[in-house]
Amino acid sequence: MWDALPREAHQTAFLKQPDIGGSLRHGRIEGININAEWWNRARRQPQPLKIGLLVPFCGADAIWGPSCQCSAVLAASELNGAGGILGRQIELLAADAGGDPAGVVARARELVDVHGAQVLIGVHLSTVRLALAEEFAGEIPYVYAPLFEGGAPREDVFTIGETPENQFAEALLHMIRREGAKRWYLIGNDYVWPRASHDWVRRFLGKNGAEVVGESYVPIGETDIDTMLDRISEAGPDIVFQSLVGAECVPFNREFSARGMSANMLRLSGAIEENTLLAIGPDATENLYCAAGYFSEINGPDNSRFMAKYRDAFGVSAPMQGVLSEACYEGLHFFAALAGRANSLNLPDLRASFEGLHYSGARGTCVVRDGVCVGPVYLAQADGARFRILQSF
Repeated sequence: MWDALPREAHQTAFLKQPDIGGSLRHGRIEGININAEWWNRARRQPQPLKIGLLVPFCGADAIWGPSCQCSAVLAASELNGAGGILGRQIELLAADAGGDPAGVVARARELVDVHGAQVLIGVHLSTVRLALAEEFAGEIPYVYAPLFEGGAPREDVFTIGETPENQFAEALLHMIRREGAKRWYLIGNDYVWPRASHDWVRRFLGKNGAEVVGESYVPIGETDIDTMLDRISEAGPDIVFQSLVGAECVPFNREFSARGMSANMLRLSGAIEENTLLAIGPDATENLYCAAGYFSEINGPDNSRFMAKYRDAFGVSAPMQGVLSEACYEGLHFFAALAGRANSLNLPDLRASFEGLHYSGARGTCVVRDGVCVGPVYLAQADGARFRILQSF
């Protein structure tokens, strides 16, 4: 799957030792003369640090899989150029994190047991995170990088994405106070992230003078969009809060606009990133807002450097960067900072070094406070097929 990547990215992010057959006898490998000093120096070189990268290439969330792949390669290249992690060069090993959680667990287990992955870094659905956390509890470090539903932190998982409180509080207040959105309809896919997030949103709205007038959940892959939109129309909300995932957003928002609903109802999402917005299309994004920890349009030195390096490595036609793929990039830099602070890859040492950690990504500096990673959050409005940032919090 890496063959499509630029040659430069291969060379800097994947430093695999050649597989040379035969046995070593007196400084020779099957007739090849070896300088003894070179051989001794080579034996002293640290082995690569194999990191299992779990990003989706099937299912609804596969729409941002290629962007995650590229951002991870860029992060590994940067870290390897700076000496790697604890002096060890990074070797990325990828597995598909889309589809049934049991299948993802099996693929991740193969990365660990067969290919020697010592760390797992994932950007995938929360249902997959829960399954992986149970499988690898206490065994190896596992970083879950994207936004998620929050809740009590697990020592087995280093979660670094936005929780509903951090991601949505200021955006909801903006929509209530500045846009007059008092009546809300909540719609999401039927799994843990939308349901838990909506529980928090419902309580927050009630405390701030707004109300939920309807709520619907649909299984991933549900195609009965008309029924969903009929329910929303009957409820007559001012705004529709969406927790639909990846490609699930595309037909829903296209039909929402085709019915003319976007002229009278606002839309707010926490998961529509740049690839998804492009797929929805510029004619279907009227009155569409998104709250997220990253947008490619951020105007700041950290993002400018990130985007310049990204385009240099992969070209101007590379997959678009958004909040999910930047989380993948950030996940590698987070783990490098954590391992550096702990001076260890052992789980107890890493856990002890988590609280108070500062690390940097394309969106700037983040810090771990009370077990939650806190960084900048933005509210943006769709402007055709691009986002225009309105506020940062």
